[in-house]
Amino acid sequence: MILVTGGTGLTGSHLLLYLTRKGETVRAIYRSPQSLNKTKNLFRYYSAEPDKLWQQIDWIQADITDITSLEPVFEGVTGIYHTAAKVSFKPGDKEILMQTNVEGTANLLHLSIEHKIKKFLHVSSIAALGTYDNPVTERTHWNWKEKHSDYAVSKYLSEMEVWRAGQEGVPVVIINPSVILGAYFWDNGIGKIIQKIHKGMRFYPPGGNGFVDVWDVVKIMYELMKRDITNQSFIVSGYDKSYKELLTAIAKATGKQPPKYKLPRFAAEIVYWAGRLTGRGITSRALLNTLFQHPHYSSQKIIDELDYRFIPFEASIQNLTEQYRKFFKK
Repeated sequence: MILVTGGTGLTGSHLLLYLTRKGETVRAIYRSPQSLNKTKNLFRYYSAEPDKLWQQIDWIQADITDITSLEPVFEGVTGIYHTAAKVSFKPGDKEILMQTNVEGTANLLHLSIEHKIKKFLHVSSIAALGTYDNPVTERTHWNWKEKHSDYAVSKYLSEMEVWRAGQEGVPVVIINPSVILGAYFWDNGIGKIIQKIHKGMRFYPPGGNGFVDVWDVVKIMYELMKRDITNQSFIVSGYDKSYKELLTAIAKATGKQPPKYKLPRFAAEIVYWAGRLTGRGITSRALLNTLFQHPHYSSQKIIDELDYRFIPFEASIQNLTEQYRKFFKK
């Protein structure tokens, strides 16, 4: 039995759909019945037989921050895909980030040691890497002298828990995805950006980032779980794009005008301070800085290891915007 944490999130829900399509019976955890709705929507819109695939999942209500609720989840489990995580750049969320991303991961690993799990695949983030190399690789180690968001710190510390469990006998693998492009989670991440473009967006940030299709992420996870690969980490990033390139591609695919004007730093500072006062928008200095930076990430290690070819950027955008129009019927 394979366990998937975070099955109601973007990566976890796509992973569950991929695994059930492969005919695998899996177990997944959820915190509340309401949290299942987005995963159900994804199954309905991507599959002709959503109910059949859904029945292949053994859903158990549990919380990774509550180790006692996890005890029954581990019965019969041999491998774990750990995708559950809290993503936030709000200054007041440090405690919940540490509790979910660090303590929650530690709870899972404690039970993995106890139950002799055969493989633990941890979904981390490029945020847990250093940024001083060009391009950034798996050898670009974390540097405490750099400025990091609380989210980045929590992901780095969660990796430390994984490596510690690896030393105690659990075969582990870590992936570090860049910004993930995926559908049906329209209120977060790339989904929120698409909605803003649809309403009209005049300014683009001058920076850029690494991006990757969610289907690339889950396919790579599946291959790493199946193969005899342990105690390694892999950057998973399909392409480096400026924010202008990303926003322009989405705008054209949705029939909207792309943003024309570069966002000045002083204007971003005004938005930031307004966000600090209202609690909405850009509330984190670390998030603000990412709008003006453009680190580059190398996925050569995973490409060589799996002989893998990433989905082209244009195909990712086309699929993403098609699913957006399908969902909102626009």
